[in-house]
Formats: sequence, C-alpha cells, structure tokens
Amino acid sequence: MSGGMDSSMSAVLLQQQGYEVIGATLLTYTDEKNASVAAARDLAEKRGMEHHLIDCRRAFKDEVIAYFVDEYTKGRTPNPCIRCNESIKWKYLLELADALNCQHIATGHYVRKATRNKLHYIRKGVDPAKDQSYFLWNLSREVISKALFPLGELHKQDVRVLARQLSYTHLADQKESMGVCFLSGTDYRDYLRELLPGNHPALSAGSVVDDKNNVLGRHDGYPFYTIGQRRGIEGIAKGKCVVAVDAENKMLIVGKREELMAGSVDLINSQITPDLSLWKDRKVFVRIRGLDSVPGYWGTVSYSKGRLTVFFDDEVWALAPGQSIVLYHNDMVIGGGIV
Repeated sequence: MSGGMDSSMSAVLLQQQGYEVIGATLLTYTDEKNASVAAARDLAEKRGMEHHLIDCRRAFKDEVIAYFVDEYTKGRTPNPCIRCNESIKWKYLLELADALNCQHIATGHYVRKATRNKLHYIRKGVDPAKDQSYFLWNLSREVISKALFPLGELHKQDVRVLARQLSYTHLADQKESMGVCFLSGTDYRDYLRELLPGNHPALSAGSVVDDKNNVLGRHDGYPFYTIGQRRGIEGIAKGKCVVAVDAENKMLIVGKREELMAGSVDLINSQITPDLSLWKDRKVFVRIRGLDSVPGYWGTVSYSKGRLTVFFDDEVWALAPGQSIVLYHNDMVIGGGIV
C-alpha cells in the first residue's frame, strides 16, 4: 500500500471479495513521516487492517539507486522500475507474507495472471492505457503464483468511480504519479549531478565525433544524452543524432538516423518460458519500451545456452543498451531480457 489510489483500492476490493487483508508499505526512499505512508496507514486503520512498514531504504539505495547511477555512468539506459520490482518490492512482500503465513501477495498493478501447463504468467491488463505487464517481465514463477492483481480486469476510470462511490474522493481526485518515483519530478540529469562528485568523469565535457572519429564538437556530459537524441547536438552535427555512447572515452558518436535501425538484438539477463509451444518457431509480440507511441513489433526468438536473440519482422529504431525487451504470446508475457 503506497497510499495512492491503485494500491488502496486493491486492498478494498480484496476485502470485499472476502480476503483477510494485511497492509504493507515499503519505505524505499522516504521515511515513515511521508504523507503517502501516513495515508496508507490511515486507510488500513479505517478498514480494520493490520498494517506493516517494511524498511528497505538501504537495500533500495544499494540495489536501485546505485544501479540507476551506475548504468548512466556506463553510457547505458536504465529502467529502475523493473529493477525495483525484481530486487525490492516483490522480494520484501514475499518475505513478509511468508513470515505472517499469508497465502497471497497483492499489488495495484494493472495486469492479470494466467496459468498454462502448470506454469504461471503475467498477462496484460484489460486497460491498454494502463497495462503494466512490461515492467513485470522478470518476476519469478514463485512470485507470480502467489500474486493477486485486483485491478487487472478494470479500467483506471472504473477504479476512480468505485473510489468515489465508497466516499474515497481524496483517492479518486489524486493526480496520477508519472516517471521514476525517487526522482520526484526532478530531471534525471540534475539528480545525477547531485549524487555524483563534481569531478566524476561522467560529468565532464567530452568530444562529439562521427563514425570516422572526426571531432565535431563538445558535449557537457555523456550521461545526459540518449540513443537517438538530436537535442543538444543540432548545432554541431546537423541532421544527425546520437548513435552510440563511448563512456570509457567520454565520447558521443553521432550519425544518420537510419544507422540506428536494427533487424535483431541480443539480450542479457534474459529468461523465456520453457513451454516451447509458446515461442519455438512461432511469431511473438515484442515491446521495446513500457510507454511508447508504437505498441510493439512482431518477430521470432532464438534461445540457446542462456543467450536470447530477437529477430524482428520489420527493423526497429533506437534500441538503447540497458533497456528491457519484453516478449508476448497473445497477451501473456513469455520472456524478456536487457539490450
């Protein structure tokens, strides 16, 4: 229970369905005096729920924030939400559930579950505008088997209506939170400047070069640029964009947009369902970003000795090292990995 509408209404819905619900709020980057934490505790008290605080601030700093900073200093594009789901949120919820002898864990994610051949899967939520399955691709089968997703069959607007019907207008009227939670609306560039020492190599100027290593100009810190970016280099490389980041030499390599078109990609830290009938010699649906104007792409996959390769039917643009690629069979997540 984060104190927001989605997790709060999930708890209420579960109570209405007859479950004994115990609330749990994770302290990740704030303390127990935070307004959202107080809101979660207050709702639990009013609903007659036992409530627990899980202080995982040190682990969050070590596992999520350090990863976030480290990836940028390596010239990669991190996804801290996916990292948090795997190493913090679900891990600590499961530990508390086991300690309290609870059968299930539940969250306010807009996703559903599926079971096929005794294997458990994440499914897309019915609300296409809110589906969060992309961010849960790396959850273990054990976690999924115990998870409940009360909002998976609902649209966001339906949840707001229900909150108002139950007189939780303060939840229904909440402004939706967007972006990385611990940035709290701060530009990630400013956040990196705050966390890294001023003399860190990643914050110093470097060269902008073309594919022949000709120096075209200077940049003000390579982590502040992403693959495909044109903003900030138009004046020195007209008509070109960032095609690679060389963190070791503090360089940005620029080129033409078409240089970023890719017909395939190799993934690390990957996993795929052992149910061969869902992917072997079959078309799979591929998402390369969680929120994108392009819903996804079709392709096939090859998996051998822990190496997962995705072959796209049509070339895709601007695959950035560090981002997650998620594979679907119909609406079911069957695998994924990191570029």
